[in-house]
Amino acid sequence: MKQKTVPAKRLTATLLTGTLLAGMAAVPALAAEPASMEIGIYSTTDMHGKCYDLNPINGKEVGNSYLKVATAMKEEREAMDGTILIDNGDLIQGSSIISYNMNMEGGKDNPMAVCLRYIGYDAFVPGNHEFNFSMEAQQLFYDMLSDTTDKYPGTPVSALCANYINIETQEPNLTPYKVMTFDVGGKEFKVGILGFENVNVPNWDLPTHYEGSDFVHKDNTERTYAYEWVNYWQKALREDEGCDFVLVSAHSGEDSGVVGAGDGDAIETGKTAFSPENQLRHLVENTTGIDMVIAGHNHKVGVTEMTNADGKTVPCVNGGSSTLTKTVVTVSADGSFTIGESQNMDLTAYENDAGLKALMQPYYDRTLPFITEQIGTLSGEWDDVTDLFHVQSDTMNLVHEAQLWATGADLSLASPVANKDFCIGQLLNDAETAPISLKDCYAFYKYDNNLIYMIQMTGKQIKDWLEDCTKDFTVEADGTITGGGFGTDQLYGLDYDVYMGNPEGSRVVGLSYQGKPVTDEQTFKVALNSYRLSANAAGDEFGWYATTGITMGTDAVLWDGSVSEQFGSIGGSVTLVIAEYIKAMTAEGKDIVPPEARSHWTLNAGAAPAADTVTRLQFAESLYQAMTADTPVSFADDEPFSDIADNETILWLAQQGVISGDGTGRFLPNSPITREQATVMLMNAATALEKGPQGAWAVQIPYADADAVSGWATDGVMWNVIQKYISVGEDNRFAPQGTVSAAEADAMIAALTAAEA
Repeated sequence: MKQKTVPAKRLTATLLTGTLLAGMAAVPALAAEPASMEIGIYSTTDMHGKCYDLNPINGKEVGNSYLKVATAMKEEREAMDGTILIDNGDLIQGSSIISYNMNMEGGKDNPMAVCLRYIGYDAFVPGNHEFNFSMEAQQLFYDMLSDTTDKYPGTPVSALCANYINIETQEPNLTPYKVMTFDVGGKEFKVGILGFENVNVPNWDLPTHYEGSDFVHKDNTERTYAYEWVNYWQKALREDEGCDFVLVSAHSGEDSGVVGAGDGDAIETGKTAFSPENQLRHLVENTTGIDMVIAGHNHKVGVTEMTNADGKTVPCVNGGSSTLTKTVVTVSADGSFTIGESQNMDLTAYENDAGLKALMQPYYDRTLPFITEQIGTLSGEWDDVTDLFHVQSDTMNLVHEAQLWATGADLSLASPVANKDFCIGQLLNDAETAPISLKDCYAFYKYDNNLIYMIQMTGKQIKDWLEDCTKDFTVEADGTITGGGFGTDQLYGLDYDVYMGNPEGSRVVGLSYQGKPVTDEQTFKVALNSYRLSANAAGDEFGWYATTGITMGTDAVLWDGSVSEQFGSIGGSVTLVIAEYIKAMTAEGKDIVPPEARSHWTLNAGAAPAADTVTRLQFAESLYQAMTADTPVSFADDEPFSDIADNETILWLAQQGVISGDGTGRFLPNSPITREQATVMLMNAATALEKGPQGAWAVQIPYADADAVSGWATDGVMWNVIQKYISVGEDNRFAPQGTVSAAEADAMIAALTAAEA
């Protein structure tokens, strides 16, 4: 399959001058042909818009930006006979400067294109984040890279991608490869550079961002690079182009065992099966004809040696978002070559390039006021929860509240995407109030390429979605729960509990809306981000499509923030929507305080309580019946709790001081009542019935596990020592956090009503 290539760059080694022999007449010396030359192959990947010396978000110095790459490459070009420099994608998303350019300026005069041109990159291979934006915005970027006029600084850069395929024509949308030719001893040495995009782009981005295209040929049903290479590109590069050396640059990780987690960070997943997302090892081990590969996407810094189908060692380099890789290939005049050791060059060892910094300064100056302007004031008692995947938090509750505000939805789905170990409460720094700006919003929702949408879901779809998310968690031997990632959503607006000890498919229990169980047929309007709608039958890494069957083009999509009147101007970005929510609260004269949660969820390592375990609401209802004996009662109609409404039992018991919730405005009606919770309610009920403690009544708690009693429950447990509402066994252990069966609840309440004042 013959492919048109871009003009090759020709680099010629310096000719050596012959030495004149002493005493002889001066005659022209013959130029000696060089016996060999050294070609340095360099790469960056996942640089995510780092085009500045100071991070505008936190004001800290950036040690691994393109300003450092520019300086390093000037030195390397002086030292090498020839060079090849490739960027492996994820470039036009990830920093506030490129975000401002893409979202507020439509990508015009893209600063990242300026960086690549100025530094002199030979090739750019798109990453998945290049598809976060409209095709028009992408085209502006590619047009800047290829521009041959003097409109932009630097030199043109070839955009390469062999698997971004037009579905109708089955031809690549971008140039698939580039051939660079080097003269070694008067002979041509051809290096072929083939680009591959991540095949899982449909799992993450909107179909309108790659309309009419896919990321494999239609006959590549397994979506592997190996198939693409063997069936489409091996002959083109090796035979048709006659390449002596083939380099594959792919925006994909080495294998399924590592996934990206942030700037220079990666998470070991423990997986070993083939993964379309990270498949370079699969490519190498199942093919021949590839001499070197460049990896990316997973943010893993390092060099990996792989073995191809012929047993040949193939180096794989990964700059991991923070380094410049270097591999030296020594080429002999006979066309043979030797690949030297690869390394990750430490960019912090280099100075910032002054020329590139000057070009980036106007972008920085436009962005800084936009992100640092105060948009609101924080106050209140924010929690310090940073384990956002495993515990409900004020930080995520604010994200959910913003999504509900923007969409008018009933429910909100979102995954924690805050900076590591961050929570909103840290912004207060022990002060009573603190300013909040857009840069702070980036700290707790860093992916501004997530766009806000609203869809309709049934109760069954919601249940199945949450069940699928539980597969991301692992219960360790000590009972702690680990895991969670970009596809692990939390639901806000419904109450539910997750019990990892239950079998898969039945871990989510007690799903209720405003105090009533959710039915399979019940429908809800749900706010969520665009990535949840990008999956389809061909690409469904997280199981979103399998769970709902909902994609961007289905009738279940009710609202699109990216084209809405209110949020279209900011592209519907969730991060910017959160900022708009804060601005709206500020305009109403309100400080930004911890939201009064509309729902509650828990994540538990064990199995769900037995079927006859009594919930807090059930216990309260039995207590109410016993206390009122079906006689008419009166009560105020002020709702005391945020998670249950229009319930006469709760209204009356709260007015009588029998129940007080969890201290954050929630009653948690569907949670199992614990033994220590029951003692407090029973003591409060006794007081309301004028049977409660009087005078100096405190006693020592004699139970063997007295130390396990919560501080807030001490009085209730002491009162139980006196009244013996709840019995203990021969081991004299009270089990304060233990649950209560229906029979035990009946016995407790009977003991209360029989007790003398």
